[in-house]
Amino acid sequence: MSETNEIYGDGLAGAGQKLFAHSKAAEFTAKRGLVVELFPFIYGAGDRMSAKAISEFLEKEQHIKLSSVTINKALRDPAKNWNQFFDLVEPAARLYAKDYGLPMKEILFQNQFFLKPVKNPLVKGVVKFLVKEEMARAASILRTRWFTIDWEIRLKAQPYLEHRLGEKGK
Repeated sequence: MSETNEIYGDGLAGAGQKLFAHSKAAEFTAKRGLVVELFPFIYGAGDRMSAKAISEFLEKEQHIKLSSVTINKALRDPAKNWNQFFDLVEPAARLYAKDYGLPMKEILFQNQFFLKPVKNPLVKGVVKFLVKEEMARAASILRTRWFTIDWEIRLKAQPYLEHRLGEKGK
């Protein structure tokens, strides 16, 4: 029997089992959500850096392994990736917009919407008492995921998000 027959015969199941066993023992490398979380920053850096340079920077400086192929794929489809990123912040933005009685776009596309977080323990306690827990969570999501994105990048995202909001009936 030739080597090819062994691989495609009973040997194929064995090879598959070994692959799966190895995947359990090997370092976890699937970064499914990572590219979505980092997309705004990758998008901004993509104007000045190649996908390979972004990948190398992330690995060397931040110890984040993200292949240049994955980065290139994300940069080639910004509408899809902005949409996926916005899935992370839209519920919080909608809640805030409803509570403030403002269009979501008005909240998201201001240079700065939130004041810096309060550090004084007494003031923190008063704020915690006065602000609903769901609003505090929404503010935290917007502050850490949306308003940490450079203003210039958020402005470049605006057409993608306006298209999305237009489809959902705002």
